[in-house]
Amino acid sequence: MDAFELLVEAHRPAMKAVLAKLVQLLEAHNVRYVIGGANALSLYVRPRMTVDVDAFVDPTRKADIDKLLAAEFEVVKIGGFHSKFKHADVEIDILYAGASAEDFALANARDAVILGTKLKAPSPEALLWLYLVSDQEQNFVDALNLLRSNPGLDRGLVRRQLQRHQPDLLPKLEKMLHTAQQAVPSYDESRAKR
Repeated sequence: MDAFELLVEAHRPAMKAVLAKLVQLLEAHNVRYVIGGANALSLYVRPRMTVDVDAFVDPTRKADIDKLLAAEFEVVKIGGFHSKFKHADVEIDILYAGASAEDFALANARDAVILGTKLKAPSPEALLWLYLVSDQEQNFVDALNLLRSNPGLDRGLVRRQLQRHQPDLLPKLEKMLHTAQQAVPSYDESRAKR
């Protein structure tokens, strides 16, 4: 068992089965997807706990996917670009791609194994871009950890994609790159600043 699997087993044991079932359903119906969020992040950095499974999927199959998942999981909500399902204590966020970052993630999917399930995951560059478009503070922290843990991450590729598709995010990328180069304060140092 890897560190992420141990963490999930201790706090959200149903997540392993939910992820496996979701992937099996998507693959059985030939749906293009990537598993994102903290599940994907666990491939590249020291894992953190999560309460859900995030999947970016091909938007051309939205109606079919919503119907398929509604037959297998509890429906929390069906939205235009985001549907949410639930099984046991695990939420499943289905994000219908269509924005540049999401399309890039689907186009640059790679084979991976998370919680014992073979699946498609975003490249670290795609995951960084997905975090850049987010306004959630946790995603900024996750992006910093991704940058610090992956010196081989192709920052130039991300920069070029942003220049082409979302130039308004370039300052956020530069701030993130600068912050990632700073020394990480120890626990005692961070407590002393409070």
